[in-house]
Amino acid sequence: MNPKPIPETLNILLSRALRPVLRRLSRSSLPSLDATVELSGLSGTVEVLRDRFGVPQIFAENEQDLFFAQGYVHAQDRFFQMELQRRAGLGRLAELLGEDALPFDRLSRTVGFARIAASVGRTSGALRVIEAYSAGINACLEAGPLPPEFALLRHRPEPWTPLDTAAWSLVMAWSLSSSWESKLLKGAKPEDFLPQTDPGAGSNAWAVAPSRSATGSALLAGDPHLSLGIPCLWYELGLYGGPYGVVGASLPGTPGVVIGHNEEISWSVTAALTDVQDLYAERFSEEDPRLYKQRGEWHEAEIREETIRVRGRREPFVQTVRTTPHGPVVTDAVSANDADGSMGDMALRWATPDPSVIIESGLAVNRARNKNEFLAALAGWTTPNQNFVYADRAGNVGWALAGLVPVREGFRGDHVLPGPSGENEWAGFLTSAELPRLFDADDGQVASANEPPPGADRIPGYYLPSYRRDRISALLNATEVHTLESFREIQGDLYCEPAHALAKALSRLARPRERDKELIRELASWDGRLTADSRPGAVARVSLEHLLRRAAGDVNPSGHPIPNGIATYVGDLVPGVIKSLDGLPQKVLASALEDAVSTLEDTLGKDPEGWSWGGLHAAELRHPLGAVRVLRSLLNRGSFPIGGDANTVRHAAFGQGKSDDRGHPRFGPVARGPNYRFVVDTGDWDNAWSVVAPGQSGHPASPHYDDELNLWLEVRYRPMVYGRRSAELAARHRLMLEPTERR
Repeated sequence: MNPKPIPETLNILLSRALRPVLRRLSRSSLPSLDATVELSGLSGTVEVLRDRFGVPQIFAENEQDLFFAQGYVHAQDRFFQMELQRRAGLGRLAELLGEDALPFDRLSRTVGFARIAASVGRTSGALRVIEAYSAGINACLEAGPLPPEFALLRHRPEPWTPLDTAAWSLVMAWSLSSSWESKLLKGAKPEDFLPQTDPGAGSNAWAVAPSRSATGSALLAGDPHLSLGIPCLWYELGLYGGPYGVVGASLPGTPGVVIGHNEEISWSVTAALTDVQDLYAERFSEEDPRLYKQRGEWHEAEIREETIRVRGRREPFVQTVRTTPHGPVVTDAVSANDADGSMGDMALRWATPDPSVIIESGLAVNRARNKNEFLAALAGWTTPNQNFVYADRAGNVGWALAGLVPVREGFRGDHVLPGPSGENEWAGFLTSAELPRLFDADDGQVASANEPPPGADRIPGYYLPSYRRDRISALLNATEVHTLESFREIQGDLYCEPAHALAKALSRLARPRERDKELIRELASWDGRLTADSRPGAVARVSLEHLLRRAAGDVNPSGHPIPNGIATYVGDLVPGVIKSLDGLPQKVLASALEDAVSTLEDTLGKDPEGWSWGGLHAAELRHPLGAVRVLRSLLNRGSFPIGGDANTVRHAAFGQGKSDDRGHPRFGPVARGPNYRFVVDTGDWDNAWSVVAPGQSGHPASPHYDDELNLWLEVRYRPMVYGRRSAELAARHRLMLEPTERR
């Protein structure tokens, strides 16, 4: 959940800190990567070897010390990011960042991430790991120094607790399973669109069997698509100790590795986007807003008040939360847009995960040594629902959906349900054995890109259009024997099927205007690759956006204070618009082209020679404090003209539905993309490559703040180091963590 730019009062406050001051703060607060540090809480020596990109490989004598050290290393490189993330889970962002973060806090407190986190099981094996991880974070905070952002904000962080990890895990689960906004869109006014954390998040993952590999071993590729920013949400590291020997992308704030490989198996994930949330329109008494009606009787809702401190305000904001058996009334968290209450009172039911179970299942995947152990680990997986793509050294390749899928008997949850009747209730969840999976496919390949799963009639969801999945499959089929290089080419593929289909339709216009004839000829010969320098790509993609506007009606979230469901809503209209092209009147197509030309002229100039897709569509990696003018050039990176869109394998999604001040569609900044990529050969772990955008460190003075940026932009990689031998060969830094006294 990325906070909006900080309010003007804080902007003015921080602008007083001159850039040289920040640079001095940054240099003096760099963590030590070459040292011997004595720490209480360790039982043995831990070695941390970092390569030239700052990727750590952690070697410990036991499991507890391993996760203690992971917490320490995460805090060294990413603690300011972790501070914002835990505050998102606790509903305390506004306390640090001010008024503009209040909508996030209202939603967080209403859903109750911190309350759910505090009520999880206290005896699980995961809890011991989280406690060790938290102790490592706190050891780093005590040893110092703190990241420079804390000095700028004049804030000293509190100690990290297991509650912080649990609350942040819930935010991540929510961001990958949030479907309730889409249900409000049916019949909603544009101003009624409510907050969501990460609209339209997706991913790609695929694998081929040994029979389809040039090396005779299974190959796997993954590139998750989450919010682009600086630092990246992902942090690569290796963990070696106890039953662990794993490397891959982790999430700072939580222990373990989310995607990657160990000695025997490799895996990646894509968001399954199954529908695990339902909205219920509740009937509350006009005389007493505490009373709701269900099955003909009045009941008293659970009421609590959440006090939210806001930086810059003398008095805190008090959020009243009402909860029915269906869940919290989330419409109570809407901002002033619904002050008249026209949206009504809607309670949210969510397949709420237990954070300890999420972490425990993830750690079980980290330890799995074969397909059976891997599937056993997935049997305990809850929310967020994920598609796991798998490949191992034995040559097994497969795909499995994991997570909680509600059983809705006699109804579908794709619209707001009536709460008072009590008739539309869940009847438990599908068992793990009932969820779809595919192993040992006849064609020796599997791919996943957020498309509907087999049997989607039993597993409703808010799936993304299948363009990426179909393109990946086509590219896999086009080559009989694959290499990691062919996988790299697939990860960089920019073919946009919807824009290409529209270009063909536009090229058949019977009587184009004279000035458009050259554009028509370019559209007719265009290959559909939505590269940054493509002019026909720009014309086709902008025309498509105007057709989508026509289909969507008047939706424009430009003034909304936080992300919402409109971008997802507009993007989901693409397949229907493309299917209707043959039946569209010529005047509709001509109008879309005319509107596109007008947009391009007004934004890029009258001369078509200066038109390109990258001129409209650019990526900027923004730091949370990069909204402060004097800090912007120091903390942010970009902007970079970039190809692709939400429908290309090289994902580059922008906030669809937004307009500029002249009413033209906006195509930037690129909000989501593959901020981590990796490809692996299961037969040779030294033949594995990865990249983090833009680098490992969140520290502005670190050489690893942006040293992978060009690799990412050019779809290139660095070695994905694994194991003691490779770590020693690649080592540029050696950090020794020693216990203050042996226990």
